[in-house]
Amino acid sequence: MTETVHNWEDHGYLVTYIKKNGSFANLRIHPHGLVLVDLQSYNDDMKGREEVDQLLNKVEERMKELFHGNIKRVKRLPAILRGGVIDRYWPTADGRLVEYDIDEVVYDEDSPFQNIKILHSKQFGNILILSGDVNLAESDLAYTQAIMGSGKEDYSGKEVLILGGGDGGILYEIVKLKPKMVTMVEISFDKWPIIHINLSFLVIP
Repeated sequence: MTETVHNWEDHGYLVTYIKKNGSFANLRIHPHGLVLVDLQSYNDDMKGREEVDQLLNKVEERMKELFHGNIKRVKRLPAILRGGVIDRYWPTADGRLVEYDIDEVVYDEDSPFQNIKILHSKQFGNILILSGDVNLAESDLAYTQAIMGSGKEDYSGKEVLILGGGDGGILYEIVKLKPKMVTMVEISFDKWPIIHINLSFLVIP
């Protein structure tokens, strides 16, 4: 293993370790006491991942010895698995990264407006992703039913107005309850391929 040490006087240290197989680790020591360890390795089997975990355990124990038990907190983040056949990581609108238990790509095509993906998750069912943005999943049905009143509201024979129907989930569920008429009003967004005007009205007699 090749070791390289960088010293920036008042800005701490950076140590890199590189193995012959291409795996490497970065050890960054900041002057205010923060120590970061980043390990990157190619392991396509469970045995390789267990070896990485064992290595990190040894590093953690050694760091505690070197600092004589003065470490206030140790935080180990889950490994990010890159290069898989199915991408399991998708960002949220507020910049967080979420890992889904994706096990199948149901659909993946480019329309004239956006990329459309339907991925299957063991936990959430089918998930719709438009141009990299997670839009909805089959598990959202409980949310839709809550908006509709969870069975407490009687829609039969009534005229219903849906403001901002979005994916059409509420519309799909409400027509099962035999309303007299449903009107859905939706603002146009560039990412939605089925809406091209400012307001779209859908009336079901």
